[in-house]
Amino acid sequence: MDAEQKQIRDYDRDGWKVIYASLLMGVLAFFLLFIGKATNEAASVFKFSDNLTAWIGQQLIEQKKNLKADWLYIENTGTKGVKILIPSIVGNQPFFNSASDQINPNFYPYLAQLTQIIMNTDLPDIEKKYAKNILQIKSYGYRIETDIRIEGHSDQQPIRTNRFSDNWDLSTARAYQVMIYLKERTGLPDDIFSISGYGSFHPLHDVRDWDENRRVELYIKINMISENLSSL
Repeated sequence: MDAEQKQIRDYDRDGWKVIYASLLMGVLAFFLLFIGKATNEAASVFKFSDNLTAWIGQQLIEQKKNLKADWLYIENTGTKGVKILIPSIVGNQPFFNSASDQINPNFYPYLAQLTQIIMNTDLPDIEKKYAKNILQIKSYGYRIETDIRIEGHSDQQPIRTNRFSDNWDLSTARAYQVMIYLKERTGLPDDIFSISGYGSFHPLHDVRDWDENRRVELYIKINMISENLSSL
């Protein structure tokens, strides 16, 4: 047997090893691709709430521009969600008078504009517009919750009246008034709203600037909640 014939015979004998190795490499590549896709999909699912919060923030900013609501301040804070700051004065119209939780009637057009801005985003229709994403999230044992937190603030002037025992009471009452207004005008579910009051302890810039600190801030955030934790 010459060398050429021996080489052919050896190739025929060991050829299955080459085919097996190629097949194994193909299976491994498919497995890695599958794992990579599953990992990316899971990562995308768990980032959904943060991405949706950011998207709603962008929509709010865009609507603010469209409606020329330059009086409104909007930013995505990241951890607390999208911040909407309603200033204490717009033009010459005060939001609240000193020591009062009653919204100035002349300020209602600004709150109406804020309501329109909110309603022009995906916020009222999350369940419908993102049904497929929400179903996928449920398959991982989680659910999506919308949170609108309303924070009231006051100036530094100490207050003690028959209605308010201190500035915390006053600032909480201001947040409550805004919550009632938004609930009635937007028709959003009651359970997505929460309120808190900070008195004069979170001044906007300077604690001595009483006028600017009679304000209310909204924080809008989409949260992902574990069904296991919620059942405890």
